[in-house]
Amino acid sequence: MARRSSRKTKQQTVLTDLPDALIVEILSRLPLKSLCCCKCVDTHWYCLISHPEHLKKLPQTLSGFFFDTEDIGRCPKVARHFANIGEPPQIDPSFPFLPPEFELVRLENCCDGLLLCCSSQHPFRRLVCNPATERWVVLPTLPADSSCVAQEDTFHLVFDRDVSSHFHVFQIVLKDWRRVAGINIYSSGTGSWNFMESGWDSDSTICGRCVFHQGMLHFVSAQSTVVSVDVEGKKWRAISVPEGVERSELGFLARSQGHLHYMVHTGIRQEVSIWCLEKHDSDEWTLKHRVSNNKLLNARGKVYYYEYYIISCHPDRSLICYANHRDKTLMAYDTDREEARVLCTFGRGDLISCFPYVPLFSDSSVPLSS
Repeated sequence: MARRSSRKTKQQTVLTDLPDALIVEILSRLPLKSLCCCKCVDTHWYCLISHPEHLKKLPQTLSGFFFDTEDIGRCPKVARHFANIGEPPQIDPSFPFLPPEFELVRLENCCDGLLLCCSSQHPFRRLVCNPATERWVVLPTLPADSSCVAQEDTFHLVFDRDVSSHFHVFQIVLKDWRRVAGINIYSSGTGSWNFMESGWDSDSTICGRCVFHQGMLHFVSAQSTVVSVDVEGKKWRAISVPEGVERSELGFLARSQGHLHYMVHTGIRQEVSIWCLEKHDSDEWTLKHRVSNNKLLNARGKVYYYEYYIISCHPDRSLICYANHRDKTLMAYDTDREEARVLCTFGRGDLISCFPYVPLFSDSSVPLSS
């Protein structure tokens, strides 16, 4: 026992004697799961990892959710909130740092720490901002002949902090109600928009929220496929949804633990099926989990699919994040432990949008203004 105690004391002394800068440099090279464990070494390491300046170098994970609620008895009717479920920062969801013409904004998209916002006063004006650093850039307006198709759900933000210092904004150009004619692509590298004609099937229609993964922006298509396009609009792809999924059961896309996931409500079984594309270059989906509606809501009796809304998967853990409309809560289901828990309540009003947020503490290489 004495030898073990002596050895432990020597190890702690070596760790304590290291300069803080060297410790942070070592920690920055650890995977996220190991970094979280290092917070438990001692209070000094916890403070090092949590320090705002050091966070710029360290890997980040899900910090919380931006969400909007609507209540006709409230003024204003629509209110934005931020639910912090992890480490700071505490974010002011009103974005007081934005310029006057963006005093009131609608949050359209969130990707890897950056947010795409539309001005409520000027619906054709958009900006990209980083709420963690309070930096932003206003996007140039689309060419006049494209403004007629600038519908609310056709703009998507694309950014990967580990791959590029530039972000892109996609605007889907529609032939009619949903069919895709092409894509307008804004690049922060060039500062301009560029139109690319669609490389998908001529009848392709897209539904729901998109996911950026492996350099491609992925959408669910009503034609029982998952369609994708790269940031330059040169590579177009379509793969079938998992075998056995009914055409009428449109799914949800998410990115978790380095893989693309497809989640779908199965009405007959009253459950959610979770599929994983383990090899991105293949067309083969692997069924990972089936979770009943009752388990998701911790409820007995009949639970209908419209009583909850899937938001996303956790980027680094085996969690499904979703809204429980019964109890007005945001929840997470751990597929490994088969447990559901409440993350926060969204309280008064109806939930109308929700975006997971991973903070970006350093955007010195991202072309944003202040």
